Amino acid sequence: MVWLRYSLVFLAVAVGVSQIVIWLDRDPGAAFGSAAQIMVPAMIAALVEGGQVAKRRKAPLASSRAWAFAGVAAGIATVLNLLLAFAGPRVAPEFAKLAIAPVSSGQFWVLLAVYAGGYVIANRFFYGLGANNQLRLMRQRGEAQ
Repeated sequence: MVWLRYSLVFLAVAVGVSQIVIWLDRDPGAAFGSAAQIMVPAMIAALVEGGQVAKRRKAPLASSRAWAFAGVAAGIATVLNLLLAFAGPRVAPEFAKLAIAPVSSGQFWVLLAVYAGGYVIANRFFYGLGANNQLRLMRQRGEAQ
């Protein structure tokens, strides 16, 4: 369930934000798209998962567990990034920029590696942030240690 929820949140945020940006860019003077759209879905999905883990465990996360999550989640985010890249510019324009480079080219693989590295860092940070925020909220309510 953890990975399914992570994937669904990632896709919902990626496609939702892309559609909002497409709608806002209808104005000829607007230019809202940015490369940040590529990392934000992973950040939000990791934040949600961190909060869910804290609710279940009611204890701080071990660093090794957080890094393991970050690695697997980065793999999932990278695969979803590829799917969105080839879904086309009408679905997720910022993700579609990866598809501009031919799959066999070095540029494609370098970009994919940069995204994967960014996903590891974003997932690790926001997973811990989500867990810590949830634990703090639970302590305030008297639900956790």
